[in-house]
Amino acid sequence: MKNSKPLKDKPIEAIVQKTMSSHQADWRVLLIGGASGVGKTLVASQLGQHFGVSWFEVDDLRLAFQHSRIALPERTEALYFFLETPGIWTQPPESLRDGLIAVGEVMSPAIEIVVANHVDTIAPVVIEGDGVLPSLFAAPLVRDRAKNGLVRAVFLVEPEEDVLLANMVARGRGTAGQSEAELRTEARAKWLYGQWLAREAHRYGLPVLHARPWSTLIERIITATSVSKL
Repeated sequence: MKNSKPLKDKPIEAIVQKTMSSHQADWRVLLIGGASGVGKTLVASQLGQHFGVSWFEVDDLRLAFQHSRIALPERTEALYFFLETPGIWTQPPESLRDGLIAVGEVMSPAIEIVVANHVDTIAPVVIEGDGVLPSLFAAPLVRDRAKNGLVRAVFLVEPEEDVLLANMVARGRGTAGQSEAELRTEARAKWLYGQWLAREAHRYGLPVLHARPWSTLIERIITATSVSKL
């Protein structure tokens, strides 16, 4: 019988290496943006499994800020627009789109820190959320780390408003008690936000993909964010 070193005495790097996926990411942070309802959370979890890395929801960060009532350096009130505005889904869809943009702008400095930390500590992660804005790549902490491909992004867009509405209803998150008119207003606002994100992503030279067909989305994201495409 061969002598083997007890597992507890093996270097931690060797133990971790054995548990990692054979698909190695050549980035340290992969950002997935897009309007709510395009499938970011599911695809982020699948990408995490594919590459054997963690994945993170920006919503967790936003909820922590909102429920702790933390005071941010600028525009803290934008965090509470959707929580505290009476009859929020009766507002004009364009105002709601602007509210989503404002939330993303408030969240951006915190996302920048998370991105920089994962790059600098060599802890690969997939980060998804509708608060992920293309303008992150103009922020020094992200821009400097993206120069050599360590930070990449892809933005998912659903071109059909009715599909977003159907996804919202099927998911059922936060839609209880809403009228059909309110649901349609919410879907319209999120569709407008997705179109805005796509335009901004193009302006920053970041890839934009249709969420459908779902069966090929993982492959298309990997191709769009590969080194040869950058």
